[in-house]
Amino acid sequence: MSDGRFLARSDQAVIGAVLTGLRADANLQAALGDPVRLYDGETDVPIYPYAVLERHESSAADTVTKRGLEHSLHFAAYVRHGGVEATKALLGVFRGAVEALMLDLPGQQIVFVLPTYCDVLRTKSPLVSRGLLRVRLYTEEV
Repeated sequence: MSDGRFLARSDQAVIGAVLTGLRADANLQAALGDPVRLYDGETDVPIYPYAVLERHESSAADTVTKRGLEHSLHFAAYVRHGGVEATKALLGVFRGAVEALMLDLPGQQIVFVLPTYCDVLRTKSPLVSRGLLRVRLYTEEV
């Protein structure tokens, strides 16, 4: 097994690859515009609808022979008009894009990508709905 640099390299590589892959998805482009309004803290004044990577956690998931990481990605999608139904529809497109991700990561391979949680919440504004999508992703060193 290699040194601890795998952990730091993996986090940045996974975030970059996931965001790039999602932004390239044609269905997500149709839903969130082209370029896709999927942010990682890049804008303070987004145009609706949009999505944000709100959280990324990683923890060791080593096997007997390989170093691995479990990544938990938390996305939020915001829809200004259309309420819960429009937000559910957007989450369906988002989930499909996650399930279709094909990621190429240097020095590691994706074991699997799995959407694990999806929900729609109301916000303080009666016009804006917030959808949540959590994704679990496992990588291992090659």
